[in-house]
Amino acid sequence: MAEEDNVEETPAAFLVGLGKDLACQKDVDVNLVDILKKHLLTTLPADDALEQSKVAIIALANARAAPLKKEEADG
Repeated sequence: MAEEDNVEETPAAFLVGLGKDLACQKDVDVNLVDILKKHLLTTLPADDALEQSKVAIIALANARAAPLKKEEADG
C-alpha cells in the first residue's frame, strides 16, 4: 500500500478536492461547478441548499439565454 492510502481525509478536504477535480475536468461548466461548490459541496449545507442551488442555476441559465445588449454585440 502506498503511504498516501493510509492518510485519512476529512469530509471537508474530500469535498474541496471533489470541487477542484470537477472544475479541472474537460468540457465541464465551471460556473455550474461553482454553484455546486458554494451550495452543496460543503460539510454543513444550508437547510435550503437545494433551493439555493436551483435559484442559482436558473439565474445562470437566464443570464446565458438573455439577448446581448447593443454594447456587448458591438464589441
